[in-house]
Amino acid sequence: MRRVLILILSCFVVVACTTTPVDNSIPDPVDALPYKVSNTSSLPDVMLAYDNNMHAMLRAKGFRVTVDTTYVRVLRPINEVALSYDQSALANGWSIDPSLPPRDSRILRTYRLGTELSVVTLFAEANSRDGIVAMRISADR
Repeated sequence: MRRVLILILSCFVVVACTTTPVDNSIPDPVDALPYKVSNTSSLPDVMLAYDNNMHAMLRAKGFRVTVDTTYVRVLRPINEVALSYDQSALANGWSIDPSLPPRDSRILRTYRLGTELSVVTLFAEANSRDGIVAMRISADR
């Protein structure tokens, strides 16, 4: 009887000592809104091509996509949005890969934490109707 009691108590101690995992994901900017593709936007075709290319590149490098691609819209200049993602990533322990130069009103950022990878691509539409659209893909090895 005493052994059973000690076994039960030790199980409680083990369960009590476990910690809940810390959420160290990179949050979207606080003013981000869910993005819905509209027929009047010039971005959907470009984003679809980027999404397909990023998935293929990640698979080729041995990563598996862990979360569906997410899209948010932010009504701020593209450099401010990029800085917001960079600051959030650094605050949560992520490292930032050297960035490629901005191209055609697009900025690509890659963040790493252990075996995790988060790729954020920022798109600025020519007429700014949609503000800055951020496409995020998360992957792991």
